[in-house]
Amino acid sequence: MHKSHLQQVEDYVLSILTERTPIQNKYHSVAHTRDVVNSSIEIGIGEKLTPDEMEMVQIAAWFHDIGYIEKSEDHEEISAMYASNFLSEGNYPSDRIESIIGCILATKVPQKPKNKLEEIICDSDLNHIGREIFFKRNDIFRLEYENHIGRKLTEYEWITKTIDFVTRHCFFTEYALKNFSEQKKENLRILQEQLDQIINQSK
Repeated sequence: MHKSHLQQVEDYVLSILTERTPIQNKYHSVAHTRDVVNSSIEIGIGEKLTPDEMEMVQIAAWFHDIGYIEKSEDHEEISAMYASNFLSEGNYPSDRIESIIGCILATKVPQKPKNKLEEIICDSDLNHIGREIFFKRNDIFRLEYENHIGRKLTEYEWITKTIDFVTRHCFFTEYALKNFSEQKKENLRILQEQLDQIINQSK
């Protein structure tokens, strides 16, 4: 798949996400997909991927959440199906399609990547946990989550849920561990501080 074909992947995914993303999906949107693609490039460079590996990781990043147009639960399998169908029709090498499908399926939480490419896509998908933009992104995710469950969460419920998620999460690549770990600790510290304030106010 030449760069022009990579452009075809981008055009295909963007057209579907733009037309079919449910209005309640505030987080899993074109913006999130673009962020994961950009992060996969950043981490891929940091991990010294070959050009072919970079291409596969980017393709996986473009497709990884396309399944959200149909449903949130088990969307990874749907995303993998979209990727497989599109790439097969484009005569993309079958062994590379398998690697891309592996990357997409590896993003299912709890993440369990089995190789470097899968580690990169997992770290790219949740890169915001180790960045200063975490709280802004988390607020957007909260809107989507509340839309799906059909009710507003209390601050206590949301912060405890977020702390649990961030605590259980781990980065896998050397690049992410080196560049995102400190900010992740700081984000977790702020979350704990927010929780302590809520608990103290309720006393």
